[in-house]
Amino acid sequence: MKTWFYLPLLLLGFILPGCTKTTNEVVIPNQTILFEINPADWGFDNNTGVYFYSIPVSELNNVNQLDGVIVSMARYDANAPTVVPQAFELLPQVYNNQSYFVIHDDQAVEVDIKGVNGAASQKPATKVRVKIVLIPSAQ
Repeated sequence: MKTWFYLPLLLLGFILPGCTKTTNEVVIPNQTILFEINPADWGFDNNTGVYFYSIPVSELNNVNQLDGVIVSMARYDANAPTVVPQAFELLPQVYNNQSYFVIHDDQAVEVDIKGVNGAASQKPATKVRVKIVLIPSAQ
């Protein structure tokens, strides 16, 4: 009786290790675009009180609604404007009483700066580096 009880367990011990799961992963590389904006390059909209800069990105022609577009920005130190920025902050972001946000279409990414809580809009005093990452999605 005990022999019959152990026989299925013994068979499972031989069958289960023989099963292997095979997965095929498709890696779709992203694209990273770096762009620097000088303080004098910002435009100002008198009607809305918003500073803006439109970055032409021809790679956005192939982006669809399932794909991801991530925009981050790094500021240069005011005392050393030629040094490479050390950290990127994801946009949208509120920094120093200014709201930084982005919009994009199939031709450009626009970075806008607006004061929060009634504060006046102020453009950055130093150049900024914008990093745009396009992440295609395979669904």
